[in-house]
Amino acid sequence: MAKLIMAYWDCPVCGSKGIAGNVMNCPTCGRARGDVQFYMKEGEAAREEDERQDLEYLSDEQAQEMGDQPDWYCSFCNSLNKNGAEVCANCGASRKDSESNYFDQLRKKQEAERAEQAAQPHATVKTKKSYKGLIIFLLILAAMFLLFRYMSGSDTEKGLEVTGVAWERSIPIEENIEYDETGWSLPSGATLKNSYQAIQYYDTVLDHYEEVEVQRSREVLDHYETYYTYEDNGNGTYSEVEHERPVYETEYYTETVSQPVYVSVPRYGTKYEYSVWRWTTTRKVTASGTDHEPVWPELDLKENEREGSPRQENYLFMTVNEKGATSKWVTAAETWDQIQVGNRLSITTPRAGGAAYITDDNGNAVAAVYRTY
Repeated sequence: MAKLIMAYWDCPVCGSKGIAGNVMNCPTCGRARGDVQFYMKEGEAAREEDERQDLEYLSDEQAQEMGDQPDWYCSFCNSLNKNGAEVCANCGASRKDSESNYFDQLRKKQEAERAEQAAQPHATVKTKKSYKGLIIFLLILAAMFLLFRYMSGSDTEKGLEVTGVAWERSIPIEENIEYDETGWSLPSGATLKNSYQAIQYYDTVLDHYEEVEVQRSREVLDHYETYYTYEDNGNGTYSEVEHERPVYETEYYTETVSQPVYVSVPRYGTKYEYSVWRWTTTRKVTASGTDHEPVWPELDLKENEREGSPRQENYLFMTVNEKGATSKWVTAAETWDQIQVGNRLSITTPRAGGAAYITDDNGNAVAAVYRTY
């Protein structure tokens, strides 16, 4: 028989606690033990072999008296009897005519409690809840919503007075320049000056295998260690069950293996030295003004020059607000052409960035503009 440990129970009537498992009636109120839940004072967690000093083992006489089988209930009078009794102490009925024991009664009690809870779905137990986490979450959510609303909005400056207009047009000029270059291919139209063999790249090639010693590791069985678990016997005792588990250690060893050895092999190609003519942007010609008469600049090209691309043009107007702050704006030519000095405009700028736009009296977008300050 496994070692037995004293269990305890609490009286469900008067609340007395820590009553020894071999006591059949509550010493305070006299209530019969009945279908109570046994427990170990030291807890039922598994223990290592050297962690059992605090357990309350039964003596041989106690163990012989209480045994390791569950108490049983008489099917005729429902009285609880010790597991060693062969007849009911209350009505004298034979144990063999009764099929219910401690665990059966405990299971029935638990099932009845669950059925009672299921039959009362609206019954609630008042508990103190903490709403701190929920409040913080809602505050963060509200702050994010307000930030999103703010960033989705825009700011409108009204009454901006146009103080001037300006334009600028420029044309890039390309020059045909001869370059001396080297490369692995000869461009179209290039003049070859020299060619020679040179290392173009390296290939990694297997050369041979060599034997090397490498350190390996493996887990090997070292020994077995004993640990114990505890099972409720249903009669006021717990049985200590002995188990064994393997303990492994890491073993290191040396192994000889073949490893490939690679070498870098140069690959040669023909390298060319050549000259080649290329059109290169070297300057630009610009015209500008502060009126509504934009023109392209006149070109004075040298013998080896030509007009490049693309042509560029910018159209600007300047404003001042009621506080005297000035701004410079770029817009499309057709919009700029309609803007006159002295005009008063409303310009809306999205807070999240992007192009601003001129609005009419009803707040409708008229034309896109870009602030250049």
